Amino acid sequence: MPKARPSTSPRLVRSSSRARSGAARWKRSSPRTFSSSRSARTPSPGQTRLDLLEANLRALEEVAAAAEQNALPNVCLVVSSPLDVLTEYLTRRWAGTPAKVLGSGTSLDTWRLAQALAAHCGVHPTAVHAWVVGEHGDSSVFLFSSATVGGLPLAEFSKARDLDLAAPRLAAIADDVRSAAYRVRQLKGATWQAIGLTVNELIRSMVREPGRIVPVSTRVEEGLCASLPCVLGPDGPGAPLHPPMDDEERAAWERSLSVLREAVADLP
Repeated sequence: MPKARPSTSPRLVRSSSRARSGAARWKRSSPRTFSSSRSARTPSPGQTRLDLLEANLRALEEVAAAAEQNALPNVCLVVSSPLDVLTEYLTRRWAGTPAKVLGSGTSLDTWRLAQALAAHCGVHPTAVHAWVVGEHGDSSVFLFSSATVGGLPLAEFSKARDLDLAAPRLAAIADDVRSAAYRVRQLKGATWQAIGLTVNELIRSMVREPGRIVPVSTRVEEGLCASLPCVLGPDGPGAPLHPPMDDEERAAWERSLSVLREAVADLP
């Protein structure tokens, strides 16, 4: 079966990892339908993603200013940390323009979770449907209560296969996924390969295979971006979907939003 394709032929224009080079590329590249922006710094040992706000906001401001000297993209994918805060900044800055802003959000976390659950269940990752939502960071929320494997609720599948997926094991899986980026940086110094593959998949989902549902960072309330599943297409993400949450997950979701509200409080 041929893959669905949009009627246009969008081009992807990525900014460089350095703001100056990224700004120069914005000035040279036109027209563009998709762009992605990754600013200059990643967390050092002991830092969280939120600690990078001041430096990476300056870098993103420079790239955004260069973009505004030319035609804005139809869709801009933010990949810089702190992801949700910078996505909100650019959403505010380009409000009222045709540009649709989204962040890579918890898409990578969700794919890592699917792989981890698949390994424990002895199935292919495509058989697993489980979301990570909220902040792309330390307060991310793992929605195990609505997770399914082969169409069966996770708890039902694990019982039928006599698997140990009780709460302590699920908590360990969540901690492992949540800390994956920090471990990769300790071993390799950066996480470029994983986020590069994520950007590739997100662009593919919008340009070549529209209709996929992926959690990305988008507006979830006035003045705040966080990750929820969205249908992706050539115009970016559709309206966010709200998966069911149990009481514990709902409380964690609210805590995650509180973390982000505090982080965006000083945005221009």
